[in-house]
Amino acid sequence: MRVPRSTLTMIIVLLFLSAPLAQAAPPESGESTTIEANEVWTETATMDGHLTVTNGATLTIQSDIIMQPGSSITVDEGASLVLDNGSLMSEELNSGLLVNNMNANLELNFGDIAETGVVQLLFDHEITTGDTGWFNVTMGDTTVDARGSDSVQFDAPLNATNLTVTFDAYYFTPTYLLQAQAIYGGGNVETLQAPDIIANNAPLYWFQSGFDLAVNGQFDAVNSELRGANLSCSMACSFTDIQMTGSAPIHVADATSISVIDSFITGSRTDEDIILHDQATITYTNTVGTGGTTDAWIRLLSERVLQTNIPNGSLDIYDMGWSASDWNDLTDENGNIVLVPGLATNEHKRIVEWMDGDGVEHQEEASITLSITSNWGTFSTTVDAPTTSVGTINVDLPLVSVTEISPETTVATVNRSIGLMVTVENSGSADTTANFRCYVDGEDADTAPSTITASLAAGETKEIPVTWYVYADGSQTLTCKPFLPAALNEMANEVANLDGAASDPVVWTYAEETEDAPIIIWIIAIVGFMALALFIASQRRQQEKEYSSHPIESQRENEEKTHPEETESAESEDVDPTLA
Repeated sequence: MRVPRSTLTMIIVLLFLSAPLAQAAPPESGESTTIEANEVWTETATMDGHLTVTNGATLTIQSDIIMQPGSSITVDEGASLVLDNGSLMSEELNSGLLVNNMNANLELNFGDIAETGVVQLLFDHEITTGDTGWFNVTMGDTTVDARGSDSVQFDAPLNATNLTVTFDAYYFTPTYLLQAQAIYGGGNVETLQAPDIIANNAPLYWFQSGFDLAVNGQFDAVNSELRGANLSCSMACSFTDIQMTGSAPIHVADATSISVIDSFITGSRTDEDIILHDQATITYTNTVGTGGTTDAWIRLLSERVLQTNIPNGSLDIYDMGWSASDWNDLTDENGNIVLVPGLATNEHKRIVEWMDGDGVEHQEEASITLSITSNWGTFSTTVDAPTTSVGTINVDLPLVSVTEISPETTVATVNRSIGLMVTVENSGSADTTANFRCYVDGEDADTAPSTITASLAAGETKEIPVTWYVYADGSQTLTCKPFLPAALNEMANEVANLDGAASDPVVWTYAEETEDAPIIIWIIAIVGFMALALFIASQRRQQEKEYSSHPIESQRENEEKTHPEETESAESEDVDPTLA
């Protein structure tokens, strides 16, 4: 019986859909392999090579994979890696316990292997403290000076006895305990590697990773183990019920996320288990980290750049970063500054948030004061330091301008002055005491005052009276504008309208002589009047003087003047008769 072609096609499609996911194995001979379709690894294997999961594929690992040194797994964007009840393990790792920390102590128990023996502690380098330092190691009642050696040893019981080791050091070179060995019975050796030793205040550090795990897509790990991974998350990583040993720090890229729930992180190659770069986010719940001096996680800015509106501004920085550092600095000619560059030596100034080894969250409490001082005043602001790689700080500034010049007349006389009103305003957001000057054809004008000073609150307008002198005839226009102090030159347009304002033209002419004549006439008249008054007053005083010296004669003269007829009659009566 023939089967219709459409039915046959449908059967083939269903067979493909019902087929299990491809079973595959990791590369084993150093080759590079790409996974472009979903795969599941269920068999224990050793991986030696480089694997890339791409093209939206998902690799699910449900087995134990031993990672050879130098191997790598890369998950491209859009692809996924799932570690479900499996492990990625690198065995050949080198780690140590940092033991020259204050109060560092170790607990050793090799089991019941012998009554007594020798316990030897091996460090990562020879201890060289110099004459002023020391490095003492104590087990029980015995203290050994470790100077000049890379190991110390003690006689000790090895019958399941708990042995406590303490350290007292004045030595600043980081010193790591690599292993503890019990030597007994004619040469038998039992070794405890650093990760297997119970330590207090002696954090475990891994000196190198065993393989690279670069996640640019999605990584989900559940009920699994990672050992010796150099792990970076550039998209999203999720860990639930995971044991991570020697796989820290985990780098989480800017603007990506990580979730760590019900997990254990043991041993880091730095002072933190997880590094959140810039604005990466984290969920960290019911998880135990390396502890001690190793932070559970930190937020590390790639750099700290400030953009401001104050060129050559003064910066006072307080309590910045994990180390709470203080210092002073200056912005450049554009108002910007790389406050903390992305260098390893200043990482402590770029840590803005962290959870310490005891699980306590902290944030920096940094502040920055930005200011500039000039003849117009000091303009400043104090703000919390930005916790982003690029931050902005702006200072409130004045914005002064001359808006109007109103002369009292448009016709004036040379060599004389006229009054005018100069209107100034501050449309900015800061108070100031600003200066202004006036010009004619770009040259300083003769004004009183020569420099106008006005105290202006933010948003205030004032009229300033000014006197203007001119010594040549012609039409002239007065222009007034803000007179900027040198300290504000780089930000001139931010604080002043330097175009200023111009008056209406004023025509200046020389005074004519006819115009002066009435004044001269009045002066002559006044002087003549004053001279006449003085002459009359002088004559009156002279008369009064003569009167006081000859009063009878004066009286007679007055009578004669008053009655001339009587005088003449009397005179006629006195004539000699013979003459008549």
